Amino acid sequence: MLPLRQFVPSVQQFVVGHRGSSGTAPENTLASVRQGLESGADMIELDVQLTADHEIIVFHDVVLGRTTDGKGRVQAASLSAIQSLDAGSWFSEEYHGEIVPSLRQAIELIRGKAYLNIEIKPPQQDEDYHIRLEKILECIFDTQMEQFTLFGSFHHGALAHLKRQYPILHTAAINVPNDKRLPSEIASEIGCEGFICSIRELTRKRSEDALQNNIYLGVYTVNSSEDLEFALSRKAKAIATNYPGRICGYLKHKYYPI
Repeated sequence: MLPLRQFVPSVQQFVVGHRGSSGTAPENTLASVRQGLESGADMIELDVQLTADHEIIVFHDVVLGRTTDGKGRVQAASLSAIQSLDAGSWFSEEYHGEIVPSLRQAIELIRGKAYLNIEIKPPQQDEDYHIRLEKILECIFDTQMEQFTLFGSFHHGALAHLKRQYPILHTAAINVPNDKRLPSEIASEIGCEGFICSIRELTRKRSEDALQNNIYLGVYTVNSSEDLEFALSRKAKAIATNYPGRICGYLKHKYYPI
């Protein structure tokens, strides 16, 4: 695999599996990651949280109840306690017993097959935010994924911190709702390579500004052919979707029709 810095300019578009293949399997689980990889996604996007014993897990929410049979805050529970929970049945009984994976477990599946996109969540109440960042970076460097990982965040200060600490890292700012700044204005402040926004925020002005300033565009969440055509018309490069198999199929048909 090419390092991410070489891969991005070498392709017209790339497909990002949002929380794996979260439209067809329980989000942020190994099953979802596997389906994302099997569908042909170029990159797998995952959310990460810190446990009470300072382990990094793949999980979206700050509380356990929505996607597991547990209760309470993630940061108050240990890795072993969290991994004893059922993270699949809420989606379908087919996935009963699916666990909440550690970031290392997810990377074992992804490494060498696809790129990784980690969304760094903003600081939480009573959390030592720097420990979370340090543990994420420790995992990425230990697994030699630093050149194959895109760090994205609504918390632009975290991305600026990462860039100052490790200029080799690849970052993309996620647009904060109601922030009217253009991609180039944000990039000039934090040094990011990419700019990500929702499909409704992907205006022509933002698109033109990004292209003129060599900033690549990412867009979420693209689940239909209509959304894909709109994203492509605005020159989006990173296409985040809950259905990577579907979007890969649309792109293949568009560029390589039989």
